[in-house]
Amino acid sequence: MNTRRKSNATEVVPDSFQSFLVSGAHFTNQEEYPIIPESFVSSVIPKKIMPFSKAISFRGDLHDTFISFYSPDETFERVRRTPKRYLSFFQRTAGLIGPDFSIHSDMPIIKQKSQINDNLSLTYYYGSQGIPTIPNLRCGTDELLPEFLSAIPCNCLVAIGTHGFVHKTQEQCEWYCFIEAFCKELNPAGIIVYGTLHSRMFNELKDTYPFFFYEPWICQRAKGGRLNGD
Repeated sequence: MNTRRKSNATEVVPDSFQSFLVSGAHFTNQEEYPIIPESFVSSVIPKKIMPFSKAISFRGDLHDTFISFYSPDETFERVRRTPKRYLSFFQRTAGLIGPDFSIHSDMPIIKQKSQINDNLSLTYYYGSQGIPTIPNLRCGTDELLPEFLSAIPCNCLVAIGTHGFVHKTQEQCEWYCFIEAFCKELNPAGIIVYGTLHSRMFNELKDTYPFFFYEPWICQRAKGGRLNGD
């Protein structure tokens, strides 16, 4: 998709900001995040999940495997830079859990919004290309949460990655509040968890909503490569 600007001669302006990612999208009211349509979201619980950093060099069959981005940002930054390049690769998989470019509450607000937008834009793009997606829920400060959630369809599968983030009681409390908030807003059909929620404080949520747990890749490899969810 190219844009044009008026001049004495018609000039095509390169799409340096990748507007093609959100072609045809509807947007949230204030920040104009692309809204993920329900039709883009997978209705199938993943059989297996593999991080992009491992899947891209995997020589086996990935037709029953969802690809995730639960790994350091630098391992999948290339997807953000050249998203079209990886389209055919993702089309050979079972689907995609939305990108997980880091969003921390101590980041400048503008940077948090930028990361949210990139995560949602790439999810929208691959969904629009016919790849089953599961929105990855990642947000920063509490004030950004309402509009972020307005970009996610209700009554659908969603995903979170907790690995390495729930060791301390304070972290567990923060995750509890986050999960409770998006469950009340979205009423998800299922919550895909890459990691664990072992603390007893999560028991009430587990009794109310369907959770599906998947061991992080490093744990799967230690146990002989098991990829299936619990």
